[in-house]
Amino acid sequence: MIRHVVILALLVALPACHGSRSGGAPPAEVFDPAAWVDPLIGTEGDGNAIPGPMVPHGMVKLSPDTADGFGTIEGYEYATPRIEGFSHTHLEGPGGSLNGYSQVLVTAVVGEPGYTEEAYASAYDHGDEVAEPGYYAVTLTDPGVRAELTATARAGFHRYAFPETDDARILIDVSHSRGLARDGWVEVVGDHEIRGFGLYQVHPLVAVAAARAGDPGTTADRPVYFHAIFDHPFTSFGVWRGGAPDDGADRAEGIDIGAYARFATAAGERVMVKVGISSIDADQARENVEREIPGWDFDGAREDARAAWNALLRRVRATGGTDADRTRFYTALYHALMQPADYSEHGRYWSGADGFGRVYDEDPAWRYHSDDWCLWDTFRTTHPLQMLVEPERGRSIVESYLHVYEQGGWLPKCTWQATGYSRVMIGVHQACLFLDSWRKGARGFDTTLAWEAVTKAANETNRTILDGILCGYLDLGTQPEYRALGYVPLECDLDQAASMTLEHAYDDGCMAELAGEWGHEAEAATYRARSENWRSVWDPAVGFMRPKLRSGAWWPFFDPSDGTGFTEADAWIYSWFVPQNIPGLIEAMGGPAAFVAKLDRFFDEDHFDPTNEPAFHAPYLYVWAGEPARTQARVREILDAAFTVEPGGLPGNDDAGAMSAWFLFGAMGFYPVTPGSGVYTLASPLFERIELDVPGGTFTIEAPGSSAENLYVQSATLDGATLDRAWITHEELARGGTLTLTMGPEPTNWGAARPPR
Repeated sequence: MIRHVVILALLVALPACHGSRSGGAPPAEVFDPAAWVDPLIGTEGDGNAIPGPMVPHGMVKLSPDTADGFGTIEGYEYATPRIEGFSHTHLEGPGGSLNGYSQVLVTAVVGEPGYTEEAYASAYDHGDEVAEPGYYAVTLTDPGVRAELTATARAGFHRYAFPETDDARILIDVSHSRGLARDGWVEVVGDHEIRGFGLYQVHPLVAVAAARAGDPGTTADRPVYFHAIFDHPFTSFGVWRGGAPDDGADRAEGIDIGAYARFATAAGERVMVKVGISSIDADQARENVEREIPGWDFDGAREDARAAWNALLRRVRATGGTDADRTRFYTALYHALMQPADYSEHGRYWSGADGFGRVYDEDPAWRYHSDDWCLWDTFRTTHPLQMLVEPERGRSIVESYLHVYEQGGWLPKCTWQATGYSRVMIGVHQACLFLDSWRKGARGFDTTLAWEAVTKAANETNRTILDGILCGYLDLGTQPEYRALGYVPLECDLDQAASMTLEHAYDDGCMAELAGEWGHEAEAATYRARSENWRSVWDPAVGFMRPKLRSGAWWPFFDPSDGTGFTEADAWIYSWFVPQNIPGLIEAMGGPAAFVAKLDRFFDEDHFDPTNEPAFHAPYLYVWAGEPARTQARVREILDAAFTVEPGGLPGNDDAGAMSAWFLFGAMGFYPVTPGSGVYTLASPLFERIELDVPGGTFTIEAPGSSAENLYVQSATLDGATLDRAWITHEELARGGTLTLTMGPEPTNWGAARPPR
C-alpha cells in the first residue's frame, strides 16, 4: 500500500499517475499513498484479490473476470490468459467455492463473435495492463480494443477505444455470474440506454441447508438491477437468449440473456458507457448513475476515485523501509478498506434479512453495510484495523448487524447482500465485534437491543439438518451441546467440534466484558465462567486441545497434525487459541518456559500456517510468556517470507482484508492479540516512523534505524517516559502521543518483566 517519502505538510496529492504497475515512484515531494498501491498483488493463487476500480467500501467493485468458469468466486485469476469482460460486483479475497458475485458483465467486441462467455472472451497481455486505486485498463487483443474502467460508490464507468470498424459492439451479459443466474430481464431503451435485472443464487449449499431448517422465504438470492447510459447513439441493437442473437429486438427475459449495442467507429474512437447498479430497482439504478456520474468526464471520475482512496490512506503515514515494504504496506491498507460495502442508495437500502427482501428508508445517523463480512475472518484483524483507521464507520457496522437481527431474528455470522442468512463458519463473534467497537468509541446504537441480540446468540440455536456432519458450521447461535456439556462433542461435527468449543469460549469472554461495560454484572459472572470452557478440550496428557466425545471420553485416534475436530486447522494451530485467558493457557502448558519451548516447536517444525486466521495471534504470544524478542523475530520472519509484491504475494485468502490487516499490524509493530480487550502487543515495526491519525490527534511510532538487521527493541519510551512493557492500550494510542523504540541487532530482555495481564 504505501509509497515514497512522506512530507507531512503536504496534504493534497497530484492528479493520478497513468503508469503501469511497474512504473516509477511518485515525486518525493508529494504524499500520494495511492501511488504505492499495487492492486495486482494477491490476484494469483489463493489471495483472491481483485484488481479493478472501486472507492473505499464501494457497493460497485468493477473488475475484470477471467475465463475460469463457475465457482471461481473472486472473478480474476492472474495466470488465466483470457478475460471474459468486466463485471460490477465482486468480493475482496473470499474463500470458498461454487458461490460468488461477478454480475452485470460489460465487454467490447468487433463483429459478432458469439454470445457465450467462451465466444466473447479475449486474450490480453499483462504488459498492457494498468491497475491502480480507482482505475484499471487493459487491451483486449482479439478485437483490438483498449478498455478503461473507473468507478463511484454505486456506478461503473467504462471507456473503450475501438479500431476503425462499422461493427463495434458493447455487450451486457445479464446472466454472467460466479454464482448461478436464476432469472432476469434486459431492455433496450431508445438509442442510448440499456437496463435490466438479474436474480442470482450466490451459495447453493447454504440455500439447501436453510430451506431444510425452515428459514422463511428464500436464502442466497441476490437481486441486481442496472441502468447503462452510452455517450454514442446506437447504430443498431439486439438481445440474445441462449446464445442466439435477435437483432433489433429490445427485450429478453429468463436466463442466459443479454443485450448488445452497435456503433461505427474511427480508429481510436472512444465509446463510453456508465452503469448504475442497485439492489432496489432499475429506476434506483438510473438515479445512482445520474447522481454520481452526471456527465462524461471519465478522467475526472478517475481522479475522484483516487482522491477518495488517498483521503483514507493518508491517515497512516510511513517513513523508512524499502520500496517493497511501502508497496506491501499501502496495498494491504487498500485491501483492508474495501469491505464491508456501503449499500445505502441515496436515502434507501435493500436488505434480505427477512428472507424475502425489502426496501428500507435510510437512517441519517448511519449507513447500511453488508457483503461477505464473515466474523470468523474479520474480528481478528480487519475490524480492529478499521476501528483504528476509520472509527467513524464503527456505528454503521454495528447498526447494520442490529438491523439484520430485527428483521430476521438472529445476528448474522457473515453479512451478505442476498436473502436470508449466509450461516457459514463457526462461533458467534458478534459480541466481540460490539465490544471492540464500543471500546474504540462507537456510540449511538441501542445497547439494550444489542444486548438482547448477543444474549440470544449465546443461549439459543437455529439448527440445520446437518447435525452430525456440520452441526455448528451452518447453525445460527450457540450449540445446545456446548451450553449443556461445556464443549461441542465430536459426534456433532467431525470437522469442527473442538475449534467450536474454543471459539465459543472466547465469545463468552467477550460477553463477560460486554456485560460489564453495559451494566449486566450478574450475567458477566456467568459468561466469565463459561469462558473457561476451553479447559474442557485441553488434554494435559498429550499437551494439546483435543476433540472430546459426547460420553466425555477423548477422541482415541488423536494426532495433533490431523484436522479432525478443527476448522481449517489442526490441534497444533488451535491449541494456542485462548485469547481471553492467555495466562491460564501458559499455566496449563506448564509455565512460561514450557510454553515458549512449545511455541518454538510450533514455528520451527512448520506447524504455523500463515495462510489462515486461527493462528494469526500465535507469534505475539511470546510477549505474554516474557520473551518479547522472540515475537519481534518471528513476526519479521513471517512478514518477509509470506508477503511479497508479486501477483502471488498474499499467502492465503485475503478474506475481506483479514490477511492484509495482519500484515499491517505486523508492519506497524503492534497487534490486537485479544480483540475487544483494548490491549496491543508490541513487536518490531518495519518502518522508522509511522504516524496514525487518531481521535486525540496523531500517534507516532518512532523506530530510528529499524531494518532487517536492527529488528530488536532495546528500550522504549511513551511520551518521553520510560516504557518497560511490550504492550500498550488502545486508550494510550487513541489519545495521541509518541512511542519511541530504540532498535538494535541483538535481542534484549526489554519488556520481559511486565507481560500483559
